[in-house]
Amino acid sequence: MNFIDKIVNICTISTDKIDTKNEYFHKATVLNFYSFIALILLLVFVVINIFENNTLLFIGLSISFVLTAVNLLIFRSRGSYTFSSNAFSVLLILFFVWLLYAEIIHNQGILLYSIYPALAVFLLGKKRGNLSSLIFFVFTGIAILLPVVFGFSFQFSVINQVLFVLLYCGLVIFLNVYENISESKLAELIIEIQKAKHETIAKEEFISKISHQIRTPLNNLVVVTNLVNDSDLDEKQKDLMDTIQASTNNLVTVVNNIAEISNVDLLQSKDYNQNFNLETTIRNTINLYTTEDSQNISLPINISKDISYQLYGDPVKIKQVFLNLIENIIKNTKSGEKLISIDIKKLSESNDIIEILYTISTKDLIQIPEITKIQNTEKTKKGRNSAIVKLLDFNIANKIINVLNGSIEIDIKPDNFEFKFVLKFNKGEAFADERILSKESTLPEIDTGVQVILKDANVLLVEDNLINQKIVLLSLKKSVKTVDIANNGKEALDKFGSVKYDIILMDIQMPIMNGIVTTKKIRNIEKSTNTHTPIIAITANALLGDKEECLAAGMDDYISKPFQIETLINKMEQQLA
Repeated sequence: MNFIDKIVNICTISTDKIDTKNEYFHKATVLNFYSFIALILLLVFVVINIFENNTLLFIGLSISFVLTAVNLLIFRSRGSYTFSSNAFSVLLILFFVWLLYAEIIHNQGILLYSIYPALAVFLLGKKRGNLSSLIFFVFTGIAILLPVVFGFSFQFSVINQVLFVLLYCGLVIFLNVYENISESKLAELIIEIQKAKHETIAKEEFISKISHQIRTPLNNLVVVTNLVNDSDLDEKQKDLMDTIQASTNNLVTVVNNIAEISNVDLLQSKDYNQNFNLETTIRNTINLYTTEDSQNISLPINISKDISYQLYGDPVKIKQVFLNLIENIIKNTKSGEKLISIDIKKLSESNDIIEILYTISTKDLIQIPEITKIQNTEKTKKGRNSAIVKLLDFNIANKIINVLNGSIEIDIKPDNFEFKFVLKFNKGEAFADERILSKESTLPEIDTGVQVILKDANVLLVEDNLINQKIVLLSLKKSVKTVDIANNGKEALDKFGSVKYDIILMDIQMPIMNGIVTTKKIRNIEKSTNTHTPIIAITANALLGDKEECLAAGMDDYISKPFQIETLINKMEQQLA
């Protein structure tokens, strides 16, 4: 690292505390720079005055050095730009006023005072900068223009006085004109940015809509082609069907690529704020992984006992965070047994707000060369975190945590990986008593009844599209005897209340009541009956976050259109087992 890089690193390190999108980000770097330069100059003059035995100047410079250093330390630790910039400006005023009234500044030295507005207006903005410049001019200008009144032992020349006033006033006028032009251009830029964002959102919504509309008929093509291929065809017909199937598979690949490059914001979905038990929410989420391969994945969880009440918020988003993190940590761990520890503890608590620290750690992360490269090249912690989040595909969790006003910190050591984030929640209702808390913390045994094989299963298909209904029924004809149909979520709830189903196939986008809301209502009904009906999402939604939202809502599995019928049957058999 060369000298310039070191200076830049020193000036920007504390801006980890300030979001790069914050309007003060660049000014914070300049404040750092000004403070360091001031400290260096003050230190040099302190040393000089030690040798010159100038006690008065030595004491003044030393006090200024200490106060400037303290202000810089506060800024670097807290990131409070407004406080630190105000304090720095006040220190400058006091220091320059002291130099003037102590008769340390003579002759042309007063011309240096004319640059103060440049520092004040840039650091404090136009309004506070002008006020600070006026205060500075009152305290220094009067003494410079009328030194006799204060009994100074010297007189400033008229030329220097006139130059001081002209430079000072001229600089104030220039800076205000410059700030006005900058604000005007910035306003235009903000309008353009907002316009671009709206256009991007519109394009993403269009891609999402098109993806959904293409996947539904494409799925029908895939299923029908497979069904026809299984029938008796002559060689020519078989060749034609193979061509159709190959073309269909290529189209599937194209649609999947559209889904991958599209980044439709999963956070535009509706919030489901409610009172919820944090421990139950987390345990239900991680159980999705332990039941799949419990012999290889261990997910111990430790939750602080002082969280003795429910939280009020959206438990779905919490589930989405943990689903995304755990799934991608598992993908990046070594083969064999995996241990992923979860620690949740209370950081602070006020009357209505509780701040909670979540830590997910593992010692089984594989060695990823790109992580080492990121740690060596990224200068700031925020930059390292962002790069590693993207590398490990934690984008969904990262977005949700940011929207919930949380913060992310990643700590990677040779023998351990830790992912931490902090979230604030409103306090919810208190638990009724210790027995309820114990009952909710320890998940009850679900009454699964006698194991049912797929052929004898009672299946509910929740789908609003008639063609899709026929295709699924045709596909499952050989594998399942009984399939009931509900045209929307409301019909599904009515049927669920009167008939016992072994498994539910749930579409997501439906009129009257969508699949997410329907699933939540079914799970709420099951709480009182201590039962659990497997629900598999069959949806044309296959963009960023759709799978996580389905699983977080309480569904047991997810399959996106187009799919092979064998895949759906395998998933149904797994859930019944």
